[in-house]
Amino acid sequence: MDGLDMIQHNDYAWLIAGVILMVLEAVGIPGVGLMFAGLGAIVAGIGVHFGWIANGAYVTQAIIFLAATSVWSYLLWRPIMKMRVGKRGNYSNIVGDTAFVGSTGIDRKLGGEVTWSGTIMRAQIAPGAGERIEAGAQVEIIDVTGATLVVKPKN
Repeated sequence: MDGLDMIQHNDYAWLIAGVILMVLEAVGIPGVGLMFAGLGAIVAGIGVHFGWIANGAYVTQAIIFLAATSVWSYLLWRPIMKMRVGKRGNYSNIVGDTAFVGSTGIDRKLGGEVTWSGTIMRAQIAPGAGERIEAGAQVEIIDVTGATLVVKPKN
């Protein structure tokens, strides 16, 4: 197969693009769904290779690629997120630690920021822990919700 034949067989292009997208997800640009697009490209390449999709039917190939990418995203998103984050988000080591309230303080309605281990993080006041915590106060981290620390004044 010479170079011209390779250009005419875009099944190889789909398969190569799929592998490249998955490698980029693994080593270069994680978290943006390139793995799903890579799997979609591989599905399109397999379809062209086995003759299920005509080699010159570019619109059909693009539709199959987009549909397969969507299906892979739907099927794999939650299982992958569960593997990555776990049930608690692996933040159990933060609970019980001390943080310091940022310069604007923490308001029950607006939230605020705290510094924990040299990192500024969003924070909210725990239920029953008052309406406001002033700037500079020490707080105890009692829970982590997403990327927000739930805090109460330290005794």
